[in-house]
Amino acid sequence: MLLDIGAGILASIFVSRFFGFNLAAPFVIGGVVFSLLMDADYVFHLARGGNSKDAHKHRDLLHLPFLYIPIGVLLISPYSRAWAVLFGICSFIHFLHDSVGLGWGIQWLYPLRKDHYTFFYRYQPPGKEKLPRRKFYIWRHEDIDVLAKKYGDEDWVKNIYLRWHPYAVIEFLVFLFSLLVLFLNFR
Repeated sequence: MLLDIGAGILASIFVSRFFGFNLAAPFVIGGVVFSLLMDADYVFHLARGGNSKDAHKHRDLLHLPFLYIPIGVLLISPYSRAWAVLFGICSFIHFLHDSVGLGWGIQWLYPLRKDHYTFFYRYQPPGKEKLPRRKFYIWRHEDIDVLAKKYGDEDWVKNIYLRWHPYAVIEFLVFLFSLLVLFLNFR
């Protein structure tokens, strides 16, 4: 989450410079909101009776970049090209983030394919059977529940975000860097 917030801040700075206007607080807030918006499907997941132990199930509603990004950009672009570009960049970075490391990736090619894709690093929870290390994983949608039970971490929030884990450190450093860059832009 901190990585998404940091990415939203950095994207808003980049887009404001690209379009040649002064950075304003509403645009930065918009970048942060756009970077987190697709995780609203986690709220829907919880409302349907889900919990953090089966959090992988929340990525079936809004975590569909092949649909989500073009639809969002098309809806926003008649009002502002800068806001549409900000939406596209923030959404893409969030999806990329969700495809590296944690979880079971996302369905990059939905509706053409329902497979989930994960790149590079794959978090290996303590006390669970280890997956082979690869640079690229493809998970069949039908297998995600079985994989999560066998290889997943039921205490992922505690083990990743509440401990000094490499993933948490990277997220924290990106967030701090984004705050520094933001501070320097508003000076």
